[in-house]
Parts: sequence; C-alpha cells; structure tokens
Amino acid sequence: MFDLFLKHEVRGLRKHCKILFSLLQLESCSTTKRTLTNFILKKKYFLKGPFICNRTLMDLSKVVKVFEDVIDPNLSESWDNTGLLIEPSKEKLVSVILFTNDLTDIVLKEATSIKADLVVSYHPPLFSAIKSLKRTNWKDRILLQCIENAIAVYSPHTACDAVKGGVNDWLIKCFELSEVRPIKQSHESSFAQTYCIECFVPQNTNLNDIINPSDFEILSASSNESKQYLRVKVNKHSLPKVLEILTTNKEVSSVSLTTCNPLPLPSCGMGRIGKLQKPLPLHDCIALLKNYLSLDHIRFAQGVSHSLDSQVFSIAVCAGSGSSILKDVDADLYITGEMSHHELLHANHRNVSVILCEHSNTERGYLKKLICDLSSKLPNVNLVMSSMDKDPVTIL
Repeated sequence: MFDLFLKHEVRGLRKHCKILFSLLQLESCSTTKRTLTNFILKKKYFLKGPFICNRTLMDLSKVVKVFEDVIDPNLSESWDNTGLLIEPSKEKLVSVILFTNDLTDIVLKEATSIKADLVVSYHPPLFSAIKSLKRTNWKDRILLQCIENAIAVYSPHTACDAVKGGVNDWLIKCFELSEVRPIKQSHESSFAQTYCIECFVPQNTNLNDIINPSDFEILSASSNESKQYLRVKVNKHSLPKVLEILTTNKEVSSVSLTTCNPLPLPSCGMGRIGKLQKPLPLHDCIALLKNYLSLDHIRFAQGVSHSLDSQVFSIAVCAGSGSSILKDVDADLYITGEMSHHELLHANHRNVSVILCEHSNTERGYLKKLICDLSSKLPNVNLVMSSMDKDPVTIL
C-alpha cells in the first residue's frame, strides 16, 4: 500500500514539475526582485511576469578565478587594495553580479534590490586599514550591510588600469592612433622574480642528479680540467631549496647569488601614449572625446602656444587621476579625469593642452567592455551594469 502511495505522489510531483519547467525561458534575461532558488540543483529562477528564467549558480571562487584570468591581480600597484575584499562566511553561490565604479549607498540599495550575490567595484570600498566598523560612518555602513546581506565584493582597480585591453586602452581607443604603448611599463611580479646562481662543480657532475630539473634553468656553462663553472636561473619559489642543496653539498664551491632584472610585461602598464594616424585640431579631439564618453561638458586647459585650431599629433591618457603618470610626458594633449591647479599650469607651460573629464567619467565606460569580455566566460551568470553609479561632480 505504501509503495502505491509513493508512486502516486512521485507521479504527481513529476506532473507539477513538467508544468513548472515548461514555463522556463532559457535565453538571457534581466533580473527582478523576486527569485526562487533551488540549492540542490544550484539553480536560481528569476521570476519575470508569468515566466521563469533559468540561471545556473556558480561558486564564488570560480567566478574570482575567471576575473583573475582576464585581469591579472599581480598588475596592481603595490599601494592598492585589490581582489576579493569581502567574502561571505558560508559558501557563496553567484548568479547575479553588479558592476559599479564606486560602491555608494544608492548602488548598494540597487545591489540588494536585484538580489546581487557579488558587487564588482572598480574603486576598492575597503582601502585603508580599519580598526572599527561603525554604522555612523558611510563607508563602514556599506561594508557592514554587505557582510549582513552576504554580498561579496571584488575590486580590480589598478590591475584594470595596467592590463592590456584595460581602462587606459579603452580610453585612448577614442582616437585612431599608432604606436600605442604604456607610459609606465609593468614588469613581472615580485613573486615571479628570478635569480642567478653561479657556482663551481666537479667536471662530470650532472646538476639534474642534485636538483629537481623543474627548479632551475642552466644559463651558461664552461669548464677546465677539473671543474665546470655554471650560471643557473631559479625563481623566487625555488630559490631557498636550490640554495640549500648547493651550499650544503661539499663538492659545490664558490656559490654566489645575483638578482635578475624583472622582465617587462608586453603592452601592460599605467597610462597610454600614441601618435595620431592623422593629425587633428584640438576642437575635433574635444568633440570626439565628449561623444565617446557621452559627456555634455568637459574642462579644458589650453597649452600656452595652442589654440583650438592647433594640430594634435600625439595624445597621452591616464584614467582617473593622471598627474603623477602624465607629468613631463612628451605629448601634445593629455586626457585624464582630474589634475590640480599647479599641475595644469606646469603642463600648459610645456605647451601641452589638458582635457579633464572628472575622475570616474574616464573609467566607468570601461565596465561595459569588461562585462562583454566576461560574458562568454560566465554564460550562466547575470552581469548587470549599475544604473545608479555616477560621478559626484556635475558641471552646470
């Protein structure tokens, strides 16, 4: 009797499931406030009118891995605070990601309204060391609410600035240029730093018998009647064990260590500079940039010998605050978000004109490109651009 009852219940469940799943829209859809999550199947169903949209949940760690495959975190500046800044205490499954330039109160309300599991904030909301978190401080309050709502927070910041195809490449793409290159070249990370070890070993010694072959690379070798001289390259990770093996081996002598110069990373670095394929008058450069960034107004500081009709042959850009990167760079026009009064005077008296678009206006548009870059790698995750994020400065 019980078996018959069980079969009847299972048939009824299957019938109801069939009706439910017949309403599924498998194509991409926007999120709404109402969601239904199946934690067994790791799927979230976004209710949209009479339909339900299917999104597969993805582990937060896997999402972060995708981010870091696209934007190497090792490209970040040493002073920056990038990466996963808030990680919920329990396993986090991600279905909705909100992208914003700054995580403000109004953006956080947007994140909670669309049930975002992760906020990608270009600027890190957690930057300086903190000794306490209090709801009376607006930044602390945002962090507390993210923690309370189990919303993860990730910031790529200066890694985005430096990476090939990142913020600065997006910004300078407004113009048709040739010979585009970073202003400040990025190099391999300190963890990838390589070292050169020089030593003497007996004539017939095979170094592979002493050291794991994957831990070193022979750069050069020479020999006399009794000894051979070796120059060996090792990375930072392998250095301690290789040094220990060589210095404790009685047949190895005259061990010395030098640091190899870090290798430059092609097309990666801070800022960009390039030559226009065809020279443009300053007023055309301004018009192109305003259209590209969808801005009605910009601020403009004209070089002392320039006019709006002056021809521009080269352009240097630095998204955000570009004063340190652009200082004394040899170009006809600088484009950045902000510079101080005295920095502008210095540039103008070098006969360089400067366009200021306000800090985040030179960065925010890149997030749309980043979403496109990530969409094919996160096909079942809903990537949403914030509609509430904006620069705090309004030019009237």
